[in-house]
Amino acid sequence: MEKRKFIKRVEKNIGIKRIKNQINAISALFVFLVVAGAFAIYMNHSGVWLSYGIIVAAVSMIILALFASYRIKLQVKLNNMKLDYREFIVMPYAARYFEGGIFNKKGGPTEREIIATNMFSDTSEYRYTSMNELKGSHKDVKFMNADVFEDCDVNDAHIRGRFFEIDIDTKNINPVVLTSSSAPVLDCQNERVHLIKPQNEVIDRMFRVYAFDEKEADNLLTENMIYKLRQLVGLQLGKIFRICFANGKIYLYFTTESNTYEEVLTKKHDVENELLKVREKFMVVGKIIDIL
Repeated sequence: MEKRKFIKRVEKNIGIKRIKNQINAISALFVFLVVAGAFAIYMNHSGVWLSYGIIVAAVSMIILALFASYRIKLQVKLNNMKLDYREFIVMPYAARYFEGGIFNKKGGPTEREIIATNMFSDTSEYRYTSMNELKGSHKDVKFMNADVFEDCDVNDAHIRGRFFEIDIDTKNINPVVLTSSSAPVLDCQNERVHLIKPQNEVIDRMFRVYAFDEKEADNLLTENMIYKLRQLVGLQLGKIFRICFANGKIYLYFTTESNTYEEVLTKKHDVENELLKVREKFMVVGKIIDIL
């Protein structure tokens, strides 16, 4: 019941369904007036009553013309309607789905914050931007999720993906970064961040590992942590996968083919179906936190 009320409230705020209902109502009235006019002439087809039948039919046609003009205007308005998908679909659903859920289409980590995770190259040719910030809690674990864009001037590469900051402390003092073998080698100005060879063969096959301290990295990569990492990889989130343990948080990033959410809402979108699509995006947050 609550779900149905929420869907109706979203539909009301959007207004598309209201316009569609108005168009359908006018179409039904159109049929009624045509039938009424024809019936009036048929029932009064001779004598003095014929004039009354014609008058009724004429009035029906005048009303029909007025409503037909209004219907055309409504149809044009509906065809041209383009609303902000994130404002009308994602934002209200985030507040409903997550505890303390907040969505800001213009929000996200700054370039400095992105680079500070040590998951990205930080030389001068790289640029980072973000958008579609989602904040909230899943099972009392706070998180932030956003779309992050990486642009490189040298090779004209443009990569996009989903970035996560999760409040789970792994107790390591210095950053430990793992990137999938398909990810480019990180180009960092911080000389303390360097490639290491982990003791665990599974990790060595699956990831490149960067750390300040090799011993600390090996201490972090326990059998339990390796199991969690394999589960994350098993989700097949993206072609490139990166994860960092630092600052009492876990940072995670994976590439995507497109932005997380659509941007334009039109008459072709069905609210219930779109909420299901957004729910799938939200569920990724819970899956990641549940594993970690």
